[in-house]
Amino acid sequence: MKVIKYIFGVLATIAVLIAVFLLFYVNYQKPEYQGEYEFEGLEKTVRVHFDTYGTPHIYARNNLDAYRALGYVHAQDRLWQMELMRRIASGRLAEIFGKKLLETDKFFRTVGIHEYSKKNVAELRERKARILPLAEAYLEGVNEFLIEGKTPVEFTLLGIDKIPFTLEDIYNITGYMSFSFANAQKTDPVVTEFAGMGTSYLKAFDLDPTVSSEKIKSYSRGSDYIAIAEHVNDVLNQMPLMPFIGSNSWVLSPEKSETGRVVLSNDPHIGFSQPAVWYEAHLSTPDVNYFGYHIAGVPFAFLIHNDLVANGLTMFENDDMDFYRERVNKEKSSQYWVIDHWEDFEVRKEYISIKDSADVEIEVRSTRHGPVINDVVDGVSKDEPIAMWWVYYQFPNHLLDAAHEMAIAKNINDMRAAGSKIHAPGLNLMYGDAKGNIAWWAVGKLPKRPAHVNSKTILDGATGKDDPLGYYSFEANPQAENPSWGYVYSANNQSVMNIKGRTVLYPGYYLPDTRAARIVEVLESERRMSRSELKALFMDSKYMGIQSLKELLVSELIQSDLSETEREALEQFSAWNGYHDKETLGAAIFYPWVINIYELAMKDNLKKNFGDRGDKLFTSFMSTYLMKRSIPVFISSVHSPWWDDAFTEDEIEDRKDIITAAFKETINYLSGRFGAKPDSWTWGQVHTLEHTHPLGAVKLLRSVFNVGPYHLGGSEMVVNNLGFPYNEEKLFNTSFGPSTRRIIDFSDIDNSESILPTGQSGVPFSNHYNDQAQMYIEGKWRPLYLSEEKIKANSTVLVLRPKK
Repeated sequence: MKVIKYIFGVLATIAVLIAVFLLFYVNYQKPEYQGEYEFEGLEKTVRVHFDTYGTPHIYARNNLDAYRALGYVHAQDRLWQMELMRRIASGRLAEIFGKKLLETDKFFRTVGIHEYSKKNVAELRERKARILPLAEAYLEGVNEFLIEGKTPVEFTLLGIDKIPFTLEDIYNITGYMSFSFANAQKTDPVVTEFAGMGTSYLKAFDLDPTVSSEKIKSYSRGSDYIAIAEHVNDVLNQMPLMPFIGSNSWVLSPEKSETGRVVLSNDPHIGFSQPAVWYEAHLSTPDVNYFGYHIAGVPFAFLIHNDLVANGLTMFENDDMDFYRERVNKEKSSQYWVIDHWEDFEVRKEYISIKDSADVEIEVRSTRHGPVINDVVDGVSKDEPIAMWWVYYQFPNHLLDAAHEMAIAKNINDMRAAGSKIHAPGLNLMYGDAKGNIAWWAVGKLPKRPAHVNSKTILDGATGKDDPLGYYSFEANPQAENPSWGYVYSANNQSVMNIKGRTVLYPGYYLPDTRAARIVEVLESERRMSRSELKALFMDSKYMGIQSLKELLVSELIQSDLSETEREALEQFSAWNGYHDKETLGAAIFYPWVINIYELAMKDNLKKNFGDRGDKLFTSFMSTYLMKRSIPVFISSVHSPWWDDAFTEDEIEDRKDIITAAFKETINYLSGRFGAKPDSWTWGQVHTLEHTHPLGAVKLLRSVFNVGPYHLGGSEMVVNNLGFPYNEEKLFNTSFGPSTRRIIDFSDIDNSESILPTGQSGVPFSNHYNDQAQMYIEGKWRPLYLSEEKIKANSTVLVLRPKK
């Protein structure tokens, strides 16, 4: 008996010790939001006021100290995220995650963003840019915390060495951001393959107006393009941080707003992850005073506001990337044809370190157009290289200069000049100011292409006839300043260029105009709009254009033989008003129905043309902008060749057959998943969101690192853009949405509001890791203070002092 008591006593003691250790460790991991810290690099004392939601308001006596402090507090909350961000474009994820990320590393080493970053750092130093000392000061702050601060739990669990951050890391991070904006790498190989099937198959897709189907048929096809599309899709899906997707923004003139002052609204759409994308910070010195939103590891904010000006960003969705099929010398494989002569490939070696495995060496070839991307795709012939040409590589990168100049802009001229320095990625820069000006500029260098070129297919690299002819001037880009209609907006939809009085629709990967149509419908109201109405617009879930599409779908089923459950579901769908509230049944029926239509219509044709790789081509297609854009055109096409089952020679299926079969599959799926009664098939049950952390993939760690899941409304077709990737299981797990919602109101310096998807901190044990998550789901807001009085009244203080 004594032995048993002794054993229990020992176990109890161990349990207490473990509990005490965990409590100590959890408290140790939390960021320091108050107290004092001696910082060797500081010139003067800096006071950092952390508000109710953990946002730092940095008060410094000079700009360099402000950026040192920014780097320090940014690293304190987001060091793990910074580490991930700098490793993606430089191809160094396998060092910490092992072989499963090898293909991702090989892809990015081949793309060569890290090589371009080296050139830009050298250029930055050579021209002695005014951002250079500020960026270096920021890095001093980051590295101060990296070496002297608390070690993130992720570093401990994964065994990550603490290596100081560099200027090249900053450029690699912005390079990844720019790459993730480009849609060409996923779309162009797919369109090339479809073009090979015949122009009639392309008519069912809403290719933008600049693409002529008559010109597409001259391009060749090959199974290698399927492999490229599949590989790129797999690489992007495996990344531990999601790419940039789209966005909404609108700016009201004083004549349109209830307050009689400019109001700017913006919600950039980015893939969800934990921690969230943006880090908010307010910098105040004798020279600057602005509130900014920062990408991890980047010193300069991309979204800003102060008492004079504000900006917002959305993706332009322009086509700034092309793929060229090169011709190899059969007598000497180290050469390729350039117009009228042979040239040697540029070749470099890349060495990739892999956790718990031997290093891997790859050889990267480049042509005059850019890196050969299919060299890293298994099973693809190296005899027909596909080179990636990208506007991003054609000019020195001044994106950081532009970001800094936007932050310190004092008027519309300053903001326009800053935007004109961005050559890539293509962005819609939205603007409003305290003087009543509003504006929108499409920024980025737009290449001029020969008239015969369809930039959405693989081009001919040998003759030079498909090469770009130059670039349009910034003044020719789509834009509007103080328009007479009283507002500007962007929802990633097609915009118009005006060149010498001629209207030009620039080629791109523009998203469906359903969000844009709804924004315009609301903003066209003759009354002045209130803040509450603008907030409601952010959460608006009306699907513009659904009525005609709904009527078409229903009309095909009216005479069909339907079961009682199917008939009840059809009645529910017929009554749907197009809104995507959590309680609606219509959306829960619509989306799996649409996916089933595409699967039944396309998979058989692709399998017949491409064999087993047809399924992979279909999956790649479903991940592109083209699928979303094509829904009304695809379903409305009565005589589309996609409707006929390629494997039934004795009969010809039509649209009615496919729509009916897809509906029956949908009802069977919903019944099996949620029960036989349609009343239980609500959109909120189907549509969910979980903010995932890379370590949350481990079941035991999921509740520690992930945030959610939540049931929610919205969808990728409405202003409340909460989208989901295609999967065969018809699971609508949200993967992207507003990375922040912002309202900047110039009626008062402290009237602005914002919200983040989860929280300000990336430290799992911080009080600010997920303190905004429920508010975000419910469409709630929190204040953005710029006045020192209100900030100090609701904050704790961390004092950073120079080390003596």
